[in-house]
Amino acid sequence: MCWRSQSFMFLHMKDLDLFKEVQEDLERQKLEALWKKYGPWILSTALCIILATAAGSYYQNWKQTREISVTSSFLDAAKLPIKERVDALQKFADANASMALSDMAVLRAAGAAVDIDDKETAIKLFDKISANKESKTAFRQLGDLMSVQLQMDTGDAATLSKRLEPLTVENAPWRYSAMAAQGYLALRSGDKAKAKSVFTDLSQDARTPRDLSVRASIILRSLNDS
Repeated sequence: MCWRSQSFMFLHMKDLDLFKEVQEDLERQKLEALWKKYGPWILSTALCIILATAAGSYYQNWKQTREISVTSSFLDAAKLPIKERVDALQKFADANASMALSDMAVLRAAGAAVDIDDKETAIKLFDKISANKESKTAFRQLGDLMSVQLQMDTGDAATLSKRLEPLTVENAPWRYSAMAAQGYLALRSGDKAKAKSVFTDLSQDARTPRDLSVRASIILRSLNDS
């Protein structure tokens, strides 16, 4: 019995080994069939992933190099003598319209134009920023504010005040400066009630920058005394 039992176990183990070999062979055949069917697609996909990764890496390097070059050009233009600076920064902005530094170049050019008392060019540049829908809201509204301030003594007060309205809403980046400009325009047009209202709000709002708050209080006292 013992010999038969051992023989049976030996044969059973051989059967298991044979079954395992057959199973492995079948699995291998399945894998080969799957590879023949999907192998080219897998290789193609892997190649696309590798190429996409390489292209992305190349683009990032190219972008970084370009940004360094563009920044260098901007700084070079900003260092020029002031009369040359206005024209150079305008040309830089036009040549790099898709870059974030383009808006900064226009603002710097406008500021330089103010410094050389070229008010017409400065207004044109500030208006260019405010009209550019691709620019950030803060830059567009700064363009509006600066353009209005340059026209405070000559432009139509009602038109300028209306232009400032979007800038005076809660949490607008230049809210308090725009409110002060509206107050001055109200004074210029003889609307004492509106001027009082604006300067009262400025003087009582704890968030008003200190210099504006002090000026608003002084103007308010003067209005109350008159």
